[in-house]
Amino acid sequence: MTDYTQLADTFRRFADQQCAGRSPLYAALSHAVARSNELLAFAAGTRPGQPAPNMLLGAIHHILRRGVQHPLATYVTGHEPLEAGRADELLADFCRRHTGRIERIISTRSVQTNEVGRCAVLLPAFAALQQQLDDRPIRIVDVGASAGLNLLWDRYTYDYGGHRLTLPNSDPGTVLSCDIKGGVPPLAVDVARFVRPVGIELSPVDVTDTEATEWLVSLTWPEQTTRMHTLNSALALAARTPPTILAGPAEEHLADVVAETPTDHHLVFVFSWSIYQIFGSPGGRDRLVATLAELSRQRPLQEISIGHFGEDTPRMIMASYDGGVSHSDVVARCDVYGTWLDWLAAPAVQPSA
Repeated sequence: MTDYTQLADTFRRFADQQCAGRSPLYAALSHAVARSNELLAFAAGTRPGQPAPNMLLGAIHHILRRGVQHPLATYVTGHEPLEAGRADELLADFCRRHTGRIERIISTRSVQTNEVGRCAVLLPAFAALQQQLDDRPIRIVDVGASAGLNLLWDRYTYDYGGHRLTLPNSDPGTVLSCDIKGGVPPLAVDVARFVRPVGIELSPVDVTDTEATEWLVSLTWPEQTTRMHTLNSALALAARTPPTILAGPAEEHLADVVAETPTDHHLVFVFSWSIYQIFGSPGGRDRLVATLAELSRQRPLQEISIGHFGEDTPRMIMASYDGGVSHSDVVARCDVYGTWLDWLAAPAVQPSA
């Protein structure tokens, strides 16, 4: 008999550490999986390197969103509260009825979330960078871009604690809300200075492929209806003007992007929770710093990274690289979904009128 002890612990940790306070439904379903060897056997079919809870629950969400009739839909797509005892029964029945579809999804797909809300955290970093750099054009490279939705940051409308920020090409229907805690972040940004953005992604999500984008939406949690609406809105924008994304391992493209970007452009690499996926863990950030430092022997580089970096609360780091030497500062703390920002960096001195 297969021992699923470690996998059961994974589901319990997911329920208690990630779902608590965010998704009572997924907490209940994850505990149901952890109690059942039958359900754990389904989850064990997840591709190596992929998080089993996200994959199994995402597959169930995906199937139900396609209109499959089952009592579980009342709780997953109808948002009714689900008691623990009922979760075991319904989840087991659903997985038995849809074994083939679940197995196909979790054995072939991967978790590729594209959290558009993080643009509300990145925009102040772009504004701060613009204040620090001379007036040459700025090129953003989003490493780990997924569908490339964060490359379209200038297409969204922003609401910072009631302060509405509209950019020249902002879509009024795609609003990213972010509460400001602590220091006031810089928000004045000249969009025209940001040119030729590009993403790097191992397996880019094709924003014109309905099946691919449906899976991206299914990876959001059922209770997060606002987040789901924002993602759908951003995907619609992207389908009209698809972002440019280089497919393949980041290590293969970083040097090429450095070489092909004109020297009269500032070059900024952006990582949002993607460093450890690309450079491994532990020590991923150290390897990133060493890589960018070496590339900076060819030209100066900038970095903006968001992640936990060993802390409970996510942080944003801004770094510069020149001639093999790096300098970095923690400039903000933020929410993983970009719903709040605590700006730590001192505001740049504004020039006199």
